[in-house]
Amino acid sequence: MYGLDLDAVWPRLWLILPEPAQRQIEAARTSFTASARLGAWSLAYLALAAWWWPAALIAAGCALVARSRAHESMVALASLVESAVDVHGRDLAVLVGLEQADAAGPLSMDTGDRLSEMFRKAGLFDTDDDPFET
Repeated sequence: MYGLDLDAVWPRLWLILPEPAQRQIEAARTSFTASARLGAWSLAYLALAAWWWPAALIAAGCALVARSRAHESMVALASLVESAVDVHGRDLAVLVGLEQADAAGPLSMDTGDRLSEMFRKAGLFDTDDDPFET
């Protein structure tokens, strides 16, 4: 929507987010991680089912709960990240000098493109004189 390469811009945006916003995003990410962990346990129970059949029921239950929780937490995480960009994207543009502090309205597509270009580091060492090459 804003022309942002979130992969390039997110680390910088994260640095300027207020602590309450960071905590909410971290809580959603932690919830997703817990869901993934439960999904992994469902696979472990499924392996155990080869020797003990009730483990198959446990595996199925864990997998269903993990899927549901993962979906809910990913929706929450995506919404929070989108909201962070909506609310603080212009702040980042102002801090790096691409926008004036008194500008109103949402982040423009042009400003989003310029932020992405500014923070992309790809191609930095695309030459033959790579300093890390031995």
